[in-house]
Amino acid sequence: FMYVAKMSGYADAYELFTPDVGELAFLADEKAPHPFYTRGFLLAEEQNIPVLLARAQEHGNCPANLIIKGKADHIIHEGRLHAVVDSPSVPAMECIGGTGDIVTGLVTGLLCAGLPTATAALAAARLARLLAAHCRPDPSTPVSRLIAALPEVLPRSRDEILALGRA
Repeated sequence: FMYVAKMSGYADAYELFTPDVGELAFLADEKAPHPFYTRGFLLAEEQNIPVLLARAQEHGNCPANLIIKGKADHIIHEGRLHAVVDSPSVPAMECIGGTGDIVTGLVTGLLCAGLPTATAALAAARLARLLAAHCRPDPSTPVSRLIAALPEVLPRSRDEILALGRA
């Protein structure tokens, strides 16, 4: 849906996007109608995030709030870097399809529970990493195994989430 939002010209009207760095490169390319056609940014790396973010913002191709997923998750709030979440680090999560959907689901649930956007984004990124540390996945782990472990991880993380809300 992020692709449609960008191409409709209304991406900056949304509350939150959750791109990875490659998807951020698509948002940064004001001429690309689809990620397959991103000019020169396709192999974007995390050190390019500030430049890609600035380009996406300049062209109105992203909202003011993002969770840019990767080896480190960059929480952008009101257009600026709010936090970086890089631990625990479980590299296998990078190659398991659907892990970004877990982050999106978590942040959506937290927003629906009334948390402010920056807090919900930070908590979702942190929760996804705690879930990964709990499950200790390898690249062949199905995302369903991670989702099934959420009821075990969420109660253990409650105090940390509440602390983020007070910070």
